[in-house]
Amino acid sequence: METILVQANDDKELRLIIEFLHQHRMKSHVLTHEDKEDIVLGKLMEETDYNDVVDTDSFLKQLRGK
Repeated sequence: METILVQANDDKELRLIIEFLHQHRMKSHVLTHEDKEDIVLGKLMEETDYNDVVDTDSFLKQLRGK
């Protein structure tokens, strides 16, 4: 089974796309803002190099601006 993402330009287009998918008995799901954030976060986590470790004390000092 394959998946396709489609971005509608407005609510009218979205309703037309959803109606078409329902008429053809295709599953669909509208992503929420949180869903999209989760996808981006997941991609960032995949791209992160966990071998590059920063010293905790040094990191906290930088956060505190010291």
